[in-house]
Amino acid sequence: MHPCLVIRHGAAEDRAPSGLDADRALTADGRAMMTDVARGLAVTAPAPAVILSSPFKRARETADIVAQAFGGFPVEALDALGSGASAADILATLAHRCEQPGGGFAVVGHEPDLGRFISYALAASARGFHSPRKGGACLLEFPATPRAGNATLDWVMEPRHLRAVGLQADAES
Repeated sequence: MHPCLVIRHGAAEDRAPSGLDADRALTADGRAMMTDVARGLAVTAPAPAVILSSPFKRARETADIVAQAFGGFPVEALDALGSGASAADILATLAHRCEQPGGGFAVVGHEPDLGRFISYALAASARGFHSPRKGGACLLEFPATPRAGNATLDWVMEPRHLRAVGLQADAES
């Protein structure tokens, strides 16, 4: 089995100084929220061997925060996860990754792409039936070869729940 942690990026600025959507960074509140969310993910989810991220700045920043919470796992930016990615392209990228040794992975990206991908992975339909909030996550499990409709859903958590788990873990340590 291949665990796949799917994470939507944190809250980002409305407009980048460059005017390009790809350059929008996390806001200070988005960065703080994702730091707490990432602590919750590190307590709740299996550690990924690699974090695959959209090349967009807000997703890369989110992936870096998550990687740090898990102890410094590598982050790899993939064009296939950029805004506007198709569910089939995301799944094909993950299927290719599963051919390589290394275990599970995390995916950081955008809506509506992630919602469509989750639906495609679970039910072979790209009609999104789950739309993760900014900072929200879910854990999918794929068998040896990921295909449309062959994933199972382990859990879905909203950012407020992940933050609470992370803050509780901090208080207990």
